[in-house]
Amino acid sequence: MTKTRRFFAIASAISQINLALTVIATINGISFLLYYLYTGDYNGYRVSIKYLEACTILLVFWSSLAYGLKRHLIDNPLDAMISVALVWITVPISTSIIYITTLGINPLDAFFESISGFSGTGLTVFENLESIPYVVLVWRAMTQWLGELGTVVVAGTILPFLHASLIRIYPVERGAKLVATIRKSMIDLFVMYSAYTIFGAVLLIASGMGFLDALTHSMTAIATGGMSTKDQNIGYWFFRGNSIVLITTSIIMIIGALNFRDLYKLSTGDLKAFAKSSETKGFFAILLILVLATLFTSTSLNVSNLTVPLVYHVVSAYTTTGFQIGDIKQYPTVFKIILIISMAIGGATFSTAGGIKTKRVVIALKSILWDIERSVLPKGFRITKKLGEEVLGDEEIASAITYIIIYALMQIILSLALYLSLVTVNITSYDFVDSMFEVTSALSCVGLSVGITTPTMPIASKVTLVTAMYFGRLEFLPLYLLIGYYYRRKALL
Repeated sequence: MTKTRRFFAIASAISQINLALTVIATINGISFLLYYLYTGDYNGYRVSIKYLEACTILLVFWSSLAYGLKRHLIDNPLDAMISVALVWITVPISTSIIYITTLGINPLDAFFESISGFSGTGLTVFENLESIPYVVLVWRAMTQWLGELGTVVVAGTILPFLHASLIRIYPVERGAKLVATIRKSMIDLFVMYSAYTIFGAVLLIASGMGFLDALTHSMTAIATGGMSTKDQNIGYWFFRGNSIVLITTSIIMIIGALNFRDLYKLSTGDLKAFAKSSETKGFFAILLILVLATLFTSTSLNVSNLTVPLVYHVVSAYTTTGFQIGDIKQYPTVFKIILIISMAIGGATFSTAGGIKTKRVVIALKSILWDIERSVLPKGFRITKKLGEEVLGDEEIASAITYIIIYALMQIILSLALYLSLVTVNITSYDFVDSMFEVTSALSCVGLSVGITTPTMPIASKVTLVTAMYFGRLEFLPLYLLIGYYYRRKALL
């Protein structure tokens, strides 16, 4: 394939995915336009008109591009990887126009909010959320819901005629299949994800939320995204005496952080297979350890008044959701470190969670035990390296360890960059641990914040966090591409 044809094939895939997401955005805008007409909310109606103006521009652009390039298809893994890397830049840029048009914010803040949404991070530069019409807030929640399901899954389900191109991208963005074929995996994933979202919304309505608040929080909880319709996030309900919302949101967060294949077994009633899953067992074992460590530390430091918020934040951090109650900056450093560890580990593979992922952590820990075992066993004795029923090869073990090393290096480098960007402009109220907290939250696509993320933070700080969100959501795919390209050129010289 010539360079020109490759360029057109990549551009075609990017335009198709952006078109599908714009169609969904438009449906949201039309729905709320009719809703505001019915309720007589003039401000909401006015914002909906602006919202639809932005969608119209995007629809014309992406549909024209998609139609003009429809004959060009991705036909190799490298182009699929490049397409995914570019999709996660073009989608936030494209949809940031909605925020610029409706709220009048600057392009950088609009892009920050958009990439935070689609990456499932939830760090926000928006203020006075209660004054923003739901047409924008629901779309903001939908960006997390759509982004964490996978843009290729959404595009392939909403616009099924695009399958010929998108099935080549699916293995790169989404990874594992739910069932035997990619086409059916896309549909089944979408249906199951929607069903759990509806289940979550019903739970939240029962726990005292209004319909639109329940819908948005269910979307962002199942997506392990954490964006809220209130400035106080979940604290809005908790500080008004509604403690049950902590339980209901925790249930949805945990569901979202589990492996889709395990959830599929649960959905089909195969409880035995669900319970036997090595990743399910590992997920709950690590969660229990983190909760017990939090309880032990809170007792030791005699801060029992913080126990409930701390445990909730551990669940929110480990599932990489980012729902928050209260000011985390005021926590003792040891609790911030526990939350940093929780966010870094993250939920299950093939889920909406971010972070290193439970499976990689378990593999790394078991590899240490296997090395110890090998050192004491007779020479030539062969160790079967298994994770549950899965036999692991050396390549898979090396891949898990490599990923953890890359994550740790990026975490340190970006934390230092964020800290220096704050100190440079004389913002000294945050120490290095605070900077690492915020970066880990971005890198693992969580959304918990110690308060660094605000509309007024330095541009360098925003760029640092955007970089962390981008690399974290794509699990360093762009970095792998750059390193691979370097060594390929070196080998050909």
